[in-house]
Amino acid sequence: MKTIQTTAILTANRLTDRHYKECVTNRGLCPEWIAVNCRSMEIKEATQRLGYTALSAGIWLSGSNGFGQYRPNKPWKSPDEKKAPKYRTATREEYDAMLPRHPHNPGYWKDLEALKALCYHINGHPCLLLSEGLFKAIAGCSNGFPTVALAGVEQGLTSASNDPQGKRFLVDTLEFLARNGFGWIIAFDADECAKANKNVIAAQRKLACQLAKFKVPVYIATGLWSAAEGKGMDDYIQSNGGDAFRDKVLRLAVNFETWERQFKEDDSDNKTLSESVFAAQIAEDYRARLAWHVANKAWYWYEAENKRGVWGEIPVEEAMSIVLTELETRTRHFSSKFVNGVLTLLKAKLRVNHWEVRKGFICLQDCVLDVNTLKEYPHEPGYRMLSQLPFKWADRSVGCETVKEWLLEACEGKADWVQVIRAGINATVTERGGELQRFMELVGAGGTGKGTLLRLVQALLGRENYAITELKQLEQNRFETAALYGKKAVFITDSERYTGDVSTLKKLTGDDELRHEKKGIQQTGSFRFSGVVWIAANEIIQSSDYTNALARRRLSMPFERVVPQNERRPLEKEFQPYLPGVLQWVLEMPAKDVAAYVGDTNKLVPSLASFSTEVLLSTNPLADWANDCLYYDLNAQTQIGDNGQSAELFLYPNYCEWAQRNSHGIMTKQRFSAILLNLLKSQLNINAAKVRNKKGRFITKIAIRQPGHDFPLLVSEKDADLNADLSKSSANPVLTEMLTESVDSADFQGGADLLAHSNAVDTTNQHYLMNTTSSQNQEDKPAQSAHPAPARVSASTHASTTQKEVSTTQRIIEAWEDKSALGEIVLSLDSAELQQITKGFSPERLQYIKDAANTVWRLGADSQADYNGELVYIWECGQSNDVRIGTKQKPGARVRRAHLRPWLDI
Repeated sequence: MKTIQTTAILTANRLTDRHYKECVTNRGLCPEWIAVNCRSMEIKEATQRLGYTALSAGIWLSGSNGFGQYRPNKPWKSPDEKKAPKYRTATREEYDAMLPRHPHNPGYWKDLEALKALCYHINGHPCLLLSEGLFKAIAGCSNGFPTVALAGVEQGLTSASNDPQGKRFLVDTLEFLARNGFGWIIAFDADECAKANKNVIAAQRKLACQLAKFKVPVYIATGLWSAAEGKGMDDYIQSNGGDAFRDKVLRLAVNFETWERQFKEDDSDNKTLSESVFAAQIAEDYRARLAWHVANKAWYWYEAENKRGVWGEIPVEEAMSIVLTELETRTRHFSSKFVNGVLTLLKAKLRVNHWEVRKGFICLQDCVLDVNTLKEYPHEPGYRMLSQLPFKWADRSVGCETVKEWLLEACEGKADWVQVIRAGINATVTERGGELQRFMELVGAGGTGKGTLLRLVQALLGRENYAITELKQLEQNRFETAALYGKKAVFITDSERYTGDVSTLKKLTGDDELRHEKKGIQQTGSFRFSGVVWIAANEIIQSSDYTNALARRRLSMPFERVVPQNERRPLEKEFQPYLPGVLQWVLEMPAKDVAAYVGDTNKLVPSLASFSTEVLLSTNPLADWANDCLYYDLNAQTQIGDNGQSAELFLYPNYCEWAQRNSHGIMTKQRFSAILLNLLKSQLNINAAKVRNKKGRFITKIAIRQPGHDFPLLVSEKDADLNADLSKSSANPVLTEMLTESVDSADFQGGADLLAHSNAVDTTNQHYLMNTTSSQNQEDKPAQSAHPAPARVSASTHASTTQKEVSTTQRIIEAWEDKSALGEIVLSLDSAELQQITKGFSPERLQYIKDAANTVWRLGADSQADYNGELVYIWECGQSNDVRIGTKQKPGARVRRAHLRPWLDI
């Protein structure tokens, strides 16, 4: 009674009355086995378990190994299903066989030797039953016949879609049991259609073949009882009992080899060409040249249109022509239905679910190139290349001096700008845009060279490797992103006339998923764009997004040098022969430099950092207001307030008043505070916060500018402002940073500390003390240099060397505001000494030193010079603007005098 009561309670807790009646009363299954293997499930829980929306409550059936199925009360049909399935499995879950959980013996499936003793034996060999569905397995196990359940007749083998070779193997549970010596009796449903259903027969034959490979006996019991006696083995046992099933079914089970013979005889008599056999032959012959691109829903052919090394999309008619050509060599008797059937099978056999181009390689007309080592490899289909640059790598010896000279002219002599462009082209060719998450924005009037630069990049890529679009189309046409798939670059025009949402542009440049939807073709998935977006406009892009999401992605470059109409040249035609040389020059840039110039442009190129500030002020009204009306204060805490309160005391009223005065729309208070915090924290690097007390909500670290205030501007002078925060003084931020770097060096020696005379002073006042300590004191007490001291030197030697470096460093600091004096000092130093002194300086300070040296440098024959970052020697120079340069041993080309700078080797 206790067991019955326990089972009844357990069953009541797990099954509704309806499900208990269905399982126990109607099906006649054992309540104890049902209680531990089945439970009722409502729609909400079923949806969570399945991973997609369930439309009906039902029963979840799950065995001891975890895999299970859902049987809805009311089966439903999805749009892509021909009929409503009675059972459903969870999405993205690998199917397996199901092992019914024993209600009293937890080791039922674990103790294999004990399990063999329970099995039905044929010729002394223990055999497990194999059927379809957990209910049938429960019926077998509860009647003394250990039975394994499959989710379906096809689910005894792994899915072919998960194997790129299209091979199917036993699911894990079946393989485990077969390896451990269990024989098998396959007992699928006995309805009349099973005997005539070729798919069921084929599935049974495949499954039996795979089981037999483990050298265990396999028997067939399917069809040994009539449909009138019960459709499945559970129905048969319910109607006739377990003994009858053992004596009239299992005893008559047929050896697989005997059962298989009937089909082999049928196969030998059938001389008709089979679709599956023919498709398998074509797949084997064409696997290296033909592929079905699942995401694109299109056929791809290797070296289509004679493009070496590249896979290209072909129309379905061309794929059909391949099938027809092969078919006609074998027979003249076939139908269009046969051809379409073969094409359908080929899609499964030649499918590529995720087309992955080999990373780190690019394809040219004569080779595949490793972009990291510049090593050449022959073309191979396995690279999965979708694009080819339109020239040969072997032609690169031509160089590209003409192109580099023009770039320097277009950038008005700024070599660091040329390096930014070079890095941008490198990221485009190597498809590192998704990694670096920046887009190139070229801004300037017509005739400044921005259009020529874009056409140079386009010529380098080739027409099929880039897409041209407009912001309006990109943001509002849902099919537009599909045209960007497989491209190395996207060029956007007419951007200055668009002021709307830029969410797609942010996804495009942020390595996010994009829709891959073609018109008239059902969307099959998404993709990430790994190329670079290039934008050329007469004005800066405006948008309704004032957060840092767009600001941090834009790499803006102004083009201001307008070339007179009569001086313009056909540069596209002029540059064409130099494209291979341009590619070599671009790829020779180290990957870390590419990442630095594209990803951290403002730090390496101060002049572009200034322009980025201009861009921020011109595109973000809130930043413009903050620059005009706020200032930084470390201890400030300013209330947000409501519109209508005092504009002198509260942030939001002050903003509203400014917006009305400057004809800007007014954003809501909630959006105002959120975007203001984003501006302060993410774009200005001010650690502001929104706090609340009894008086209201406040923003920290900022205050409202009042008449007479002369604080640094919050945005356009933010560097000086933040240095003021560090030093608590009005000292020159350049000097403060350089001195701070010296004091903060890890190599202080005892007695060599600038502040050794004031050890008791709190470290928070160090910056202030550094700017008030006299020059005499600094010379009397040797300061720590900005570079690491050499290891294992004597104290006297170290002190002498340090004293000399500090003395020179002090001279540089004192002359910092006088560029001519600074330049003379820099040119008087040898390379080694200058390298040691500037080792701790930031890139901005190094550039300042270089500019200072350039202002006083005088060009002369036999002198060294810097040409585009390379050391050259001057062979000839006179009154003209052309100077002949070369190596130390050999003269070279003539270049413009404005392109040369002093060689400092830093």
